[in-house]
Order: sequence, then structure tokens, then C-alpha cells
Amino acid sequence: MSRVVKLAAAAAFGGLLVAVAVVSTTRPTAPPSAPILVPDEAPRPNAYSAELKRCRTITVPEAPCDAVWDAERTRFFHGRGRQP
Repeated sequence: MSRVVKLAAAAAFGGLLVAVAVVSTTRPTAPPSAPILVPDEAPRPNAYSAELKRCRTITVPEAPCDAVWDAERTRFFHGRGRQP
């Protein structure tokens, strides 16, 4: 490649960098958007809370506890079941 072609390529690249710098400094900045605040939802107590506490402490299977845990599992994973 000749010296003139290299010099022209360097000048073109330098001109491109200057153009990008000028455009980026003269572009108006967008005002910062206000954050969207979402109110916290207080956790609603589960209808089975007392029964679940009792069932956590037992060591032998009980049919009522199995039913409560199954309902809680369904409510947690699928959003269904009894709600307070």
C-alpha cells in the first residue's frame, strides 16, 4: 500500500472519530426518569398458619397434616387453593 493511501485512511479514521466525539458531546441528554415506586404488599397470613406450625413439630405422619401441607404446596406452586 502506498504512503498516500495510508495517510488518507488515517485521516478518514481520525475525521470519523472527531465526528463521533462532536455528536456525542452536543447531543442533549434525556432527563432521568423518576423511579416507579410500587407499594409493598404486606404478606397475608395463611389460613393454615397455626396448623402448619403444629405439623412442623410432629414426627409421625398424620392425615390432617398431610392435607394441610398438600394444600400449602398447591397454593405456593400453582397459586390455587384456599386463600384467607
